[in-house]
Amino acid sequence: MSNIFNQIRSVTTPLSKFYKPSVTFARSVLIASAAVTLSLIGARQLGILESVELAAYDQMVRWRPDESPDSRLLIVGITESDIQRLKQWPISDRKITEILQKLDKLQPRVIGLDVLRDVPQGEGRDELAKFLRRSDRTIGVCLVTDGTVDSPGTPPPPGMPKERIGFADFGVDPGGIVRRALLFMKPPAIETNYPTEKHLCNDNSQVLFSFNLQLVLRYLQAQKIYPKLAKDQSLWLGQKQFKKLEPNDGEYKNVDLRGYQILINYRSRSKVANQVKLTDVLEGKVNPNLVKDKIVLIGYTTETVKDFFYTPYSAGKDKNQFMPGIVTHAQVVSQILSAVLDDRPLFWFWPEWVEILWISGWSILGGTLAWRITHPTRLILTFVAMLGVCCITSLGIFWLGGWVPMATPALALVVTGGSIVLADRFNKSGYGKAITDRVKQVFKIEIDQAQKDEQVAEITQSQFFKELQQKKDRLRGSKKELSAQAPSGPAEIPKIIPVSATPQNAENQPKDYLAQLKQKAQKHKQRGVLSEAEQASQTPVPVEEKLLDRAMETPTDGDLSNLSAQASQTPVTVEEKLLDGAMETQADGELSDLQAKARQMRQRKSAKNRLKNPTNQD
Repeated sequence: MSNIFNQIRSVTTPLSKFYKPSVTFARSVLIASAAVTLSLIGARQLGILESVELAAYDQMVRWRPDESPDSRLLIVGITESDIQRLKQWPISDRKITEILQKLDKLQPRVIGLDVLRDVPQGEGRDELAKFLRRSDRTIGVCLVTDGTVDSPGTPPPPGMPKERIGFADFGVDPGGIVRRALLFMKPPAIETNYPTEKHLCNDNSQVLFSFNLQLVLRYLQAQKIYPKLAKDQSLWLGQKQFKKLEPNDGEYKNVDLRGYQILINYRSRSKVANQVKLTDVLEGKVNPNLVKDKIVLIGYTTETVKDFFYTPYSAGKDKNQFMPGIVTHAQVVSQILSAVLDDRPLFWFWPEWVEILWISGWSILGGTLAWRITHPTRLILTFVAMLGVCCITSLGIFWLGGWVPMATPALALVVTGGSIVLADRFNKSGYGKAITDRVKQVFKIEIDQAQKDEQVAEITQSQFFKELQQKKDRLRGSKKELSAQAPSGPAEIPKIIPVSATPQNAENQPKDYLAQLKQKAQKHKQRGVLSEAEQASQTPVPVEEKLLDRAMETPTDGDLSNLSAQASQTPVTVEEKLLDGAMETQADGELSDLQAKARQMRQRKSAKNRLKNPTNQD
């Protein structure tokens, strides 16, 4: 058995060396990490960190290398030079019809006209309406109402059937940046009795497809790929699922996610597809191979029309900060086609609990580094390196299609490490110990006072204390009676008793009384010879007898006061103090009685002397 205990002791001894550092680590690093992580998670839920994370998202988009132009698309841009050469603004319906006819002859798979034609523009209105009704490969646009009377939406071109119309609206984030694309939605209802023109894009009973999705569906029909809605209402194109953007996906917390939205996976900042000018098409300068069996998008690229958006690529630019609307549509079309046909990844997101673990892990790492590294320069360099690792890891996941938090874990790393460093400096400077001692002292004083109050309350409620109180009241009453009966001055001379009546008794009474007192004093002196141990085991001497002994030895008021002062010098408990108060009150009554008797005897003696020598008085 002793060998077993020795083996256990040999194992526990080395482990005990790690116990204290482990406790210190748990108290400092883990507590600080938990506090910082919970604070950051709360800030994320409230949307406080949304703008920071969206800025980090934009930066990761800019860091990502551009992909090659999508060869399945062709952009026909209406530039400022086209407007100047045609001397038309806006471009007339007849000129639009001419462009559509020239492109249709080149046999594109689908043509997207991102030009609003809700009202006639110049000549050729009937020609345009006739072509749009006849062509089954042209997709027109409209603008959806926002639910107010002032913005009832923009109707589609005339003569186009519903299945060849799509809305051109995007989900715009705060700051005007486009990061989200709408695939289909129901227009919001206009809650007013004010008469408005009813059209497809403000009809709340209709489900509309977006301009982008209409172009993709027309293109995929040739490959026998059709859209499907699963039981969870998610959109499937072939074997690819397009998950709807949820409120807690990525770092979105306070955005409008009505309709079916996805996050835009931009292909390139400058050239998402081949691009030609409108005048090139009119003059026949476009290579037919760029058009045949392709998706052709027609729209304005000039800033005169104000059809442009801020994108993640806009930050840090002095010029060309905007992306034309037709180019933004091309980005979404290319994203959907690449996901379905090229297996290009769509954006995916971690569950909420995984993001919490991700943030807390970086927080613990920051606290551990600050706890172990004491040299300032090494600590700063290490933190810079860890921030680089955090950013590179998040960027690598982003390139694979995953949007994970980058700014929040970086904040957790820095804030936790900084709090550990500040706490260590605070403790080493002595302020921490001083504050801790002060707090302990305050609590200790409060606890001691509470205990003392509890003890006093227990004593005052005891039966012994009540009996002392009653005895004290009786002694005070008897003292007042004796004070009232005692003579108040020399004017109150007691009645002179004849000498012949009781001369012997008057002389012998004080002597007998003093003899009794002497006998009691001798008894008490004999008790004083006993040892301290024997005195502790015997019954305490009554207070009356002690006072009588003092009176017999030196029966003066000064000595009696000294006796009381000596008795009060010994430290006593609360019970003894209460008992002493009661006993002193009793002793005061006895002394007052003795003094009154002594005065009476002196008065009688002086009266007797006056009777004996009347001549001396004269």
